[in-house]
Amino acid sequence: MINKSSAVYVLSFMILLCLVFGTGIAVVHYSMVGLMERNERLLQDKRLVRAFLLKPAGNSAQAFRRVLEENVTAFSDTFGGRTWELYRRTTQPDSGVIGFVFSGIGFWDVIKGILIVTPDLSRIVNIEILKQTETPGLGARIGEEWFKKQFRGLHIAWDAPVGARVIIGPSAIPNAANRVDAITGATQTSIAVMKSLNEELERFRELYKARLSGSHS
Repeated sequence: MINKSSAVYVLSFMILLCLVFGTGIAVVHYSMVGLMERNERLLQDKRLVRAFLLKPAGNSAQAFRRVLEENVTAFSDTFGGRTWELYRRTTQPDSGVIGFVFSGIGFWDVIKGILIVTPDLSRIVNIEILKQTETPGLGARIGEEWFKKQFRGLHIAWDAPVGARVIIGPSAIPNAANRVDAITGATQTSIAVMKSLNEELERFRELYKARLSGSHS
């Protein structure tokens, strides 16, 4: 008769439980990997479609993938000690506009996004936030449409100091062509986004002049 209070029995039972539940968790995980990868790709495609202001023929994953493949080329370049994720519009009416993934430290953690600019780098076409963990209802509002929409057509004041080429918040010239409104109650997040955008634009311009300026059609 098995002594259920013995150390051998208890240990064997615990090992069996670990094997059963460990195997179950592993099976569920690996069965979900493909689904998670597809969902992540769909989310990325949707963000790129929004960034380039494209209009897919439907809401399916295939529709988003197709409109990107027909209109946008993705590529990368290593420059300035980093690998840049780059995208270029290849079709009219916005052929040549180029996007780059930017990142910077927000109030809590890294803010990552994609900035689309005109081929002459004079204006911002659009901005899309890819990742942020700012405070819900405050800094997290950088992902809201009203905030992002302000950047469409925004002038980049290259003649201004590096930190003031794009202004988010108060300015000596309230109606300046390079200024957008900050988020009320989220001053630090607004400042962080402004800082990262200006620093990344400066770095991107160096890459653009060195490698990309003659590559658009």
